[in-house]
Amino acid sequence: MNFKRKLYLGFGSVLIILIITAAFGLYNIQEQNKNMKTIVNEHYERVRQVNIFQFEINNTARMIRDVILKKENTITREEEASIAVSRKNTADAIEKLKEFESNDNVKLLVTDLDLLNKSYEEGYHNIVKLLKEGNKEGAIKVLIEDNREVRAGLTSTSAKLLDFEENAMNNAVAMSRKMYQTTLTSFLYLISISIIIVVLISFWVVRSIISRINHVNSVISNVAELETNKLPRIDHITNDEIGEIALAYNGMATSLENHMDQENDLKEKMKIENWVKSNFIDLTTMYQGIQDVQTFARLFISKITPITGATYGVFYVKAENEDKYLKIAAYADSSLETSSKTFYAGEGLIGQAVLENKPILIDSLPEDYVKIRSGIGQSSPKYLLITPIAYEGKVIAVFELGSFTPFDENHYRFLDITQKTVGVSLHSIIGHMKIEKLLAESQTLTEELQSQSEELQQQQEELRMINEQLEEQYKSSEEKTKELEKIQIDLEEKNRHVELSSKYKSEFLANMSHELRTPLNSMLILSQLLADNNDGNLTEKQVEYASTIHSSGKDLLDLINDILDLSKIESGKMAILPEEVLFSDIQYFVEHQFTPIATQRKLGFEIVIDENLPYVFITDNQRLKQILKNLLSNAFKFTQQGKVVIEFKLCKNQDYFKEAHKPMVAISVTDTGIGISREKQNFIFEAFNQADGTTSRKFGGTGLGLSISKELAQLLGGFIDVESILGKGSTFTLYLPEYDIQLNNEYTREEVAATVIEEAQIIEEKLENNTQVSLIEGKTKHSGELKNIKEMLAGKKVLLVDDDMRNIFSLTTALETNKMIVEFAENGQEAIEILKKQSDIDLVLMDIMMPVMNGYEAIQEIRKMEGFLELPIIALTAKAMKNDREKCLDAGASDYISKPVNLDQLLSLIRVWLYR
Repeated sequence: MNFKRKLYLGFGSVLIILIITAAFGLYNIQEQNKNMKTIVNEHYERVRQVNIFQFEINNTARMIRDVILKKENTITREEEASIAVSRKNTADAIEKLKEFESNDNVKLLVTDLDLLNKSYEEGYHNIVKLLKEGNKEGAIKVLIEDNREVRAGLTSTSAKLLDFEENAMNNAVAMSRKMYQTTLTSFLYLISISIIIVVLISFWVVRSIISRINHVNSVISNVAELETNKLPRIDHITNDEIGEIALAYNGMATSLENHMDQENDLKEKMKIENWVKSNFIDLTTMYQGIQDVQTFARLFISKITPITGATYGVFYVKAENEDKYLKIAAYADSSLETSSKTFYAGEGLIGQAVLENKPILIDSLPEDYVKIRSGIGQSSPKYLLITPIAYEGKVIAVFELGSFTPFDENHYRFLDITQKTVGVSLHSIIGHMKIEKLLAESQTLTEELQSQSEELQQQQEELRMINEQLEEQYKSSEEKTKELEKIQIDLEEKNRHVELSSKYKSEFLANMSHELRTPLNSMLILSQLLADNNDGNLTEKQVEYASTIHSSGKDLLDLINDILDLSKIESGKMAILPEEVLFSDIQYFVEHQFTPIATQRKLGFEIVIDENLPYVFITDNQRLKQILKNLLSNAFKFTQQGKVVIEFKLCKNQDYFKEAHKPMVAISVTDTGIGISREKQNFIFEAFNQADGTTSRKFGGTGLGLSISKELAQLLGGFIDVESILGKGSTFTLYLPEYDIQLNNEYTREEVAATVIEEAQIIEEKLENNTQVSLIEGKTKHSGELKNIKEMLAGKKVLLVDDDMRNIFSLTTALETNKMIVEFAENGQEAIEILKKQSDIDLVLMDIMMPVMNGYEAIQEIRKMEGFLELPIIALTAKAMKNDREKCLDAGASDYISKPVNLDQLLSLIRVWLYR
């Protein structure tokens, strides 16, 4: 039997005995517990319920007696409820006694007790009934005489039941004590027997194991006395755990013998590793303290070549700031050899090793590769090893070794360690050389600085003297500074007054513009209607009068616009919007604006464009055209005969522009008019000034055109220059900065030309009504256009919203003349009410400045109304200030037109939005 089975058998027997003992004890404890539950749960509880029954019977009798003995002859609800609770508790106690399991005697006593309680209940109800009827004597009789036997029966029966349960409980307690003594005695006998059995089993198991262990121990003890690597073995192997230990010992002995063999091999490897490390230490110790790359390379190659058994070596280092490597040291090199002095990365085998940053081994060199000479002869190496040296992944040097014999693992191990560590030292030496070089340069600079320092000391002494003079001047300047601060405070106060005056001026001009444009709007519309004479009921003289009124009104409008422009410029509120401007667009504008004027005045008109001009340049298109219109208008106005020439060219004269490296666009307007004297050329650009400012002057005008043009040119980044000879003519030149525009390759000349033609057609449509042609030609074209517009607008319904009845009258008349149906409202609120009632409105003309609800609010409310999101709304305003158009469009207007309204423009705009 093996050791495991013996242990299992012995300890299993012990475990079984313990289980039997524990089971016996547990069974007895459960029986004790069962008896205690019987005593507590049954006998004790029945005793408690009998006591409750007796208490409630006595309690009921006491309460009935108290009710009968009181003075009143009735029973109250509270007394009746208290007695009822006591009776209920009595009934509950009897019901719980019935629920317990008991013998026949107990059941009979509980049944008798229940019957007596019911009889007592009937007597109680009779007493209550008699008390409620006021028969107190009858109630006393029932209580004392009729229920006497019942009360006696309840008392005696409950006493019997209580005595019976107490006796039963005492018997159960005595039985439980007897069982406890029996159990304790049996448990002590069982434990004694179990101890004896366990001791016997343990003795048997231990004795059978010790003999075998002693045999194994004797073999193992002899191991320490052996002097060889061969260990003794255990021959007698039993079929148990001791046998397994013997087998394990034999295996361990074999393993130890193998380990000793491996230890001998490791000692040999350690010897090799010590060789590698000692040579590496010798190598690193050798170049410590070296600060020159040449010396480092010479010592390194002379040391590493014999260590590795090589007979030839070359060392290359990377050139500073170049991608090539220089040969700076060699071992056993011959001056007769043609080995490369320099090479680049990737050039040859050594260049490839640099490029890949890993060693290359060649083990079969040809005979004529390289010769190693000595005093008695020469031969060629058979093996070549190229090893790069890197720092932070970048190759900074490389060395090449040649050998007659192959390189072994010791050499490779030594070279691998050297390659990984020598780069740091070499980089440090290179860095030190750079520092020495910089230090030498620094010393040179220091000497120069020392020389300069002496000069500075002399200058410092001079400056000290100057400083003393400046301190005296500073004291005097402080007094002047205080005076200047006082003057500055006065100037700031005056500046605030000027800014306030400018603000009042701007507001005044804006309001005056509104007040002037409103009646002017009616005058222009009505005078144009009269001049058109669509009904043919006016004479030619009356038509001429109407045309004169309309022309005067336009002149007044131009004057208002000039005054507003000048005010915007002076207040700094004139907005400049740079954009790409085509020179062909400017040419077309000038030609169509002033060719009819030149024809009418029988003057020559030439447009000259430099071929070097770009297609486009950056500026504000509107302001540029405004300047050219002013300059050309003056040229034609002051020229009686001859011609007017406008020339576009590039100008690179540095005197004309601060930034000399950028060219300028020069636009010159030359006339053969009256000219300007030199003394008057200085103030013609001032507001309200002319060359001839007398009341008897031949040429009219306000004198604002040149002033506005000058300010606009400055806002565009340029200026205007004038050259004039009195009696021979003048030349006004506008200089503007020209910014380069890089056009895409696809933006060809043909595309530019197509764009120019398209824009020219648009411009021609805009200028069609403004071109100054003869009255007869104008009437002919105008009549044809009006006929087409009337046909398109006939029957269309327009809502006109304006608080000025003059405007309502004039615009209503003009629209009805074109067969349109007009509804009007005097403010935004009335307009919304009309739209709610009349959903067939085709278009709304909305004034902005109105009481109750202004135009902005009205437009926003209309856009919120269902069905009017796409309704065309054209905003009308007489204020014509900055951002008016953007405000109208942001509010929801479809388009915008300023007062006074150009009737033809308004009709065209209405036509566009009705047929969009």
